[in-house]
Amino acid sequence: MNHKKSPSTSDHVPIMVDECLSYFADSSLNVFVDGTTGAGGHAHAILSAHPEIKLYIALDRDPSALDIAKRTLKDFEGKVLFERANFNELDSVLKKHNVQTVDGFFLT
Repeated sequence: MNHKKSPSTSDHVPIMVDECLSYFADSSLNVFVDGTTGAGGHAHAILSAHPEIKLYIALDRDPSALDIAKRTLKDFEGKVLFERANFNELDSVLKKHNVQTVDGFFLT
């Protein structure tokens, strides 16, 4: 696949995207959590590879990064829940949105 650059307004180039995608290749993902969404490059790749995802929880502490990720992931509007939080706050985020089961995590 060789992903060079996320389709965002950022110059950020996500690394190891192919490795990430291959890890989840045989998985059916309904709910996915990204603990450090950043500019959204990995999120875009995962959402593109897994159209079955119903909810993608995108966490980041940096509001500027979340703004960029929102633009990067605009094609997935309605599937992505953006939260300004650290992944160590995941339990409270899941409770807040009544999410009981998560099928995949990406924590970097």
